[in-house]
Amino acid sequence: MYWQIGKVIFEEEQEGKERAAYGDFLIKSLSDLLQPQFGSGFSVRQLEMCRQFYRTFPIANAVRSQLSWTHYRNPHTNDNQHKMEFYIAETEKNNWTARQLERQVNSPAF
Repeated sequence: MYWQIGKVIFEEEQEGKERAAYGDFLIKSLSDLLQPQFGSGFSVRQLEMCRQFYRTFPIANAVRSQLSWTHYRNPHTNDNQHKMEFYIAETEKNNWTARQLERQVNSPAF
């Protein structure tokens, strides 16, 4: 679901461009539209994370179904592509919970 939301924002609303033609107001206006109907899960921050998630994994098959949204939205893994790939692979291999992943990211393992 989060990948699909990110795809719609990036491909349809932004037309695949780095930014929408009308600037930073895209995410804010989508949030204002969706929150009354669907709740706080559609905050500006949440929609930004969905968009980033899609941009990081533009091919849906690259998203591992064994991992939860909480695993993918760990902010410490998103700053470096190699670091993120390492921790995703380790999480899958070791069956880490999101909390264990966070603990590992904060350790000098990478």
